[in-house]
Amino acid sequence: MVTGLLAALLAAQAAPQQPVSLTCFGGGTAKKATIISGGSTGYMSGTVGTTPVSGTVTGSSSVVIPRNEEFTDQVDLRLFGGDDRIRLPGSTIPTIHGGAGGGWYKLKDVVADARSIRAKAMVNFVNHPVVYIDRVTGTISIAGRNGNYSGECQATDSNLPAKF
Repeated sequence: MVTGLLAALLAAQAAPQQPVSLTCFGGGTAKKATIISGGSTGYMSGTVGTTPVSGTVTGSSSVVIPRNEEFTDQVDLRLFGGDDRIRLPGSTIPTIHGGAGGGWYKLKDVVADARSIRAKAMVNFVNHPVVYIDRVTGTISIAGRNGNYSGECQATDSNLPAKF
């Protein structure tokens, strides 16, 4: 009897995950920058020894001020179908990024168990936001270089016809 139970548990763990589509609604904070530039012009005159001198002096400078910008957005995931991917909030996407059309990014290092799913979204060569989904509560959190997101997910059937 114990052997049968152990075999059933091992079979359940080894069974491949069924494809799933998730739609998540929530919000977060995007890391943005404000650039303030300024310029100045001045006039100078005087003498060097007995020689009169005069001229115009100009200069400019820029200051980068980091700030957080709150947003609400939808996140979509497609998992366990051979092409794991995620559509991330547009506010968290950097200027230089990869991804397929429509804002979709590949998910790598996907680890799933009965209670959670963990993965990394491949945005660009240095930005790989960490995705965590709690399968019990249905919550999602995404933490990356360009911002954070949290929300609640629902399983959706991607094969259903369009509503309108």
